[in-house]
Amino acid sequence: MQRDDGIVTVYDMNTRDNLKFYGEDKYWNMELKDEFMANTRGLWKNNFSNKYVGAIFSSGDSIADKDDALCQMKVDRELQDAIEIHGEVRLPSKYEDEWEARVEREKQKIVAQL
Repeated sequence: MQRDDGIVTVYDMNTRDNLKFYGEDKYWNMELKDEFMANTRGLWKNNFSNKYVGAIFSSGDSIADKDDALCQMKVDRELQDAIEIHGEVRLPSKYEDEWEARVEREKQKIVAQL
């Protein structure tokens, strides 16, 4: 982000678009501006000193992370219980796979006739 002539430019790395915002407070919802600026300006903070640490890569130890881990463990247990009861799921084959197998069988028939 940079400030040139009162305009804030934000580069969206996903869509590769440049978004332009007026920098003056009268154009912003003031309840959201500080949060937006903090989240966009601090995204790359401390990411250049070490490739394994930084705002993007480290999530830190928070209660939400522990709750998520417990929830994931519960889901894994329920999934294992469901597999024991119902058995593993056998996915149907794709049409493309069936077509390739059929083409291969036809090739083998032709080769066998020669």
